[in-house]
Amino acid sequence: MGEVALGYKAAFKLHIRCDNCMRESIKAVNVPFADDAPMDPEDLIDSAFLRSIPYYCRPCSGVIGRLFKIELV
Repeated sequence: MGEVALGYKAAFKLHIRCDNCMRESIKAVNVPFADDAPMDPEDLIDSAFLRSIPYYCRPCSGVIGRLFKIELV
C-alpha cells in the first residue's frame, strides 16, 4: 500500500504470457488518481486504462502478450 500513499489510487501486478515465446513476465502498474480509475482487478479488466499499457517481451521482442492473472498490490 506504499504506492497508494505516494499519489496512486491502486497498484496491480499483471502476469503476462508472450504469444511468441510463451515466457511469462510480471509488470507492475500504478493507477493514478482519477474519478473513474479502476480500484480492483474486475474494474481494471473493463477499463480503458488497461488497453493503454504497452507490452514488450525482452527475450524475443514480441509485442503481443496474453494477460492471465491480475493481483492487487
